[in-house]
Amino acid sequence: MERIIRILTDMRLHLSDMRANVQAAGQIEVQRFMKRYKPRTALVFATLFLIFIATAKSKAEDPGNTCATGFINGLENTLSENQSDQLRSLNAEYYIDLSNSLETSEISQKEFSKLPCATALQAPLPGQTLWLRFAVNNDHETRKHWLVAFAETIFDDVIIYEQTRDDLVLIARDGRTVPQLERASRSMKPGLPLVVGPGERKVFYLRVAGTVEPTLKPVIITPNLFADWSTGMMILNALFLSYVLSITIFSLIIFRQIETRFYKYYSLYLVSQFLFSFLYDGWLHKILGITLPVSVISPVMFFFTGVAAFANVQYCRILLEVDAGQRRLTVLFSVLSVTTIISTVLAVLDPWTLAVPLHVIYFFCPLVLLIVALRKIREGLPQAKPIALSLLFFTSGLVVAVYFFSFPLEITNATYAYELIIRYPISWGYYIAIIGETTFMLIAISVMVKTMQSQKHAAIMEANLLRSDVTVKAEALKDTGARIDALETILTEDPNNNLLAPAEKRFLEQATDCVQDHIKDENFGVKELAAALATSEKTLGRRIKKVNGLTSAAFIRSVRLNQARDLILMRQHNTIAEIAHASGFSSVSYFSKMYRQAFNETPGDALKNATADPQK
Repeated sequence: MERIIRILTDMRLHLSDMRANVQAAGQIEVQRFMKRYKPRTALVFATLFLIFIATAKSKAEDPGNTCATGFINGLENTLSENQSDQLRSLNAEYYIDLSNSLETSEISQKEFSKLPCATALQAPLPGQTLWLRFAVNNDHETRKHWLVAFAETIFDDVIIYEQTRDDLVLIARDGRTVPQLERASRSMKPGLPLVVGPGERKVFYLRVAGTVEPTLKPVIITPNLFADWSTGMMILNALFLSYVLSITIFSLIIFRQIETRFYKYYSLYLVSQFLFSFLYDGWLHKILGITLPVSVISPVMFFFTGVAAFANVQYCRILLEVDAGQRRLTVLFSVLSVTTIISTVLAVLDPWTLAVPLHVIYFFCPLVLLIVALRKIREGLPQAKPIALSLLFFTSGLVVAVYFFSFPLEITNATYAYELIIRYPISWGYYIAIIGETTFMLIAISVMVKTMQSQKHAAIMEANLLRSDVTVKAEALKDTGARIDALETILTEDPNNNLLAPAEKRFLEQATDCVQDHIKDENFGVKELAAALATSEKTLGRRIKKVNGLTSAAFIRSVRLNQARDLILMRQHNTIAEIAHASGFSSVSYFSKMYRQAFNETPGDALKNATADPQK
């Protein structure tokens, strides 16, 4: 698109004789176009994709298409001994019983139709039954054991009959409404046995009822390949369910300390996807042995699909921070939510004829959310990038799943199970969509939580700074007031303004320095200070009392407390006990008491404030 616009722009500029500015002007026009029409372009591509789906589907249903290789007379199938030929498309004729009322004795009298293509069968609707008639030839000298199977997994009841001279004889049954003990296969997929003796040709009838798939792809397959195929699909399904369940539990654990609104819709989305896959893949029947028809299971599956789509819209709204101030986006998310609810209700009421709107919504919503996420990236929202990647993965996987759901790949032959898994992109396309989406969405939630924690931490730091500034200013004001009161007292008692003499000031400094030199000595008291200053205890007390109004012991204690306060502010020690001993106090409780009296706060609070404030 950009290349086309650039060429057109260059031509326009060339015609206007502005060659010097061709490249710059072309880029400006492209940027303006993409900025203005980028959302519309994405919607156009989505519409074209849906039109392509509808066109291709019509083509796939055209009876004039070329049939798969091996189509022989409509119903003949020849078994092979070649190791590289263990699976073939089933060549068969079909008849649809619209009323589901035919008896086995009547079906052989009906006129069957030949298939336009051996790998595309229209699935029966509820209340209908699909009958297949096919012949199996064994040209070899040994008895052959093969199976009839389907690429799909959901069937209520599948019965195979062998035609005899008199009547049809029931050979085996399979399906999700069949009790476990009566099923022909214990695997997730239905598989019905075919046993043909050497040189024999047998005619079989296959009765199929109850499925949610639009088309069916019957095959004949060897037992070993069928076992590997079923086991491989079961392992993939189990791994996928384990992943979704583990991500759900992990998100609930890691985000339990934040507000529930940031992860409740995400958890609801994961739970809905888990329950949908649990039902679709047949684990309800496999583990619990519950036999429910598709007429009951399908509405429940579509309900979980709708809940997942609704939860997807809601948690994207929260993670992309769409609030009431963004009117257009708010209206957009409201429309998506209401449309999803209505589509879900319709699909639950009739999954076979009214589910199309929900399919469209399930594919269309991620595209719209992706456009919103790209817009939020331009606005600088941190979690918008992983959200965009999440929706990109989800949309890409859905494109694969929806495309091949509408036009499945032909399964003509296979040797290994992985070939069959690769040729059924509906499953792994869906797995890619969910795994990629949930992984990057979990990253987006983590980025959002981290951003919120950083903002919270910054707010706490700012509050601590403000509180510290208030405390410092209050202490400074208190000290200033005390000095003013002391000066007023001196002036009142000494009207001749005989303030502190230089000799007394030097004596006070010497006494202070002497105490600080012995600050860690807990036994350094009045006697030791007087001896160090070469004076008597009485003279020491008189001079200190005259200078600052304190006793000698109170003076020594004030020096020690000031030293302790300096150690706290400089964060020289981590505990109150260390600070007390470093300041010459032998008792921590006595130190705490004196500190509080001196500074109107406990040393613990002072240490906590100093530690919380990195600028102190």
